[in-house]
Amino acid sequence: MAFVAVGKTGAFVRAAEQLGVSPSVISHHVARLEEQLGETLVHRTTRKLTLSENGKRLFDAAQAGLSQIEIALEEARSDTEELAGALRIALPAFVPDPSIETRIMEFAKRYQNVALTLDYSDEVVDLVGGGYDLSIRLGSLASSSLIRRRIGDVVHRLVATPEFLLKHGAPARPEELSKLPAVAMGPANDYLELTNGTQTELVNLETSRIKVQNILGALTATQAGLGFGNLPESLVLEGLAEGRLVQLLPDWSLPRLTVQAVWSGTSHRRDLAHHFVEWVAIKGS
Repeated sequence: MAFVAVGKTGAFVRAAEQLGVSPSVISHHVARLEEQLGETLVHRTTRKLTLSENGKRLFDAAQAGLSQIEIALEEARSDTEELAGALRIALPAFVPDPSIETRIMEFAKRYQNVALTLDYSDEVVDLVGGGYDLSIRLGSLASSSLIRRRIGDVVHRLVATPEFLLKHGAPARPEELSKLPAVAMGPANDYLELTNGTQTELVNLETSRIKVQNILGALTATQAGLGFGNLPESLVLEGLAEGRLVQLLPDWSLPRLTVQAVWSGTSHRRDLAHHFVEWVAIKGS
């Protein structure tokens, strides 16, 4: 499991976050596996981590095997226990990965005796004080005693309308974005971090005609030509395919945002909130 998590995430730290252990535990298990096999599975440098050819073969086989085990375990649990109760869940106003909501609805269909209340909001809720059983949130979260589990990643793209680009010109370099009108969404959109291979550029956004507090509002403003938008891939793929939107600087990428489930550390393994998170995370693996 440790080796597969490293292969999936490409980093010991992210593998540790996924499995809820320390990076040293992941490193220890991978090193023991390499020792037992007498093979190097992971090439480590100060800048990146890659799988060896033997590592790639083992990863493909192990990942397929673990997926089958997870399915079998979930089916066994489904056959031996019938969950009942209620969950109140806080989610972003827009969930950028549609498959997450699909998995939530699959959970609701499977467990007929579980009542779900889904509260959609861009406000960061007080999990305990607000009476929530768990929260699904984007990006990094402040350190706390709450348990968290990664359930997915979100990719954003920079897009604008063809008319906007005819009027303002298409940027050829990241720094040119600073002079273009942007659709802003709070302080988090005051700057952009863009990567192209080993190059990383930080761009301060100096011009904004409109600021919104909702991602769907940002899409509407972008489609109206009021600025370029920094939007989830799932929101813009159709517009890009139909030519209503154009991607800016396609050779440059924005950092992936982590989607995390967060719940109380007082939960034990079989409680309802934990079972829900297991279901959502397993279906997304």
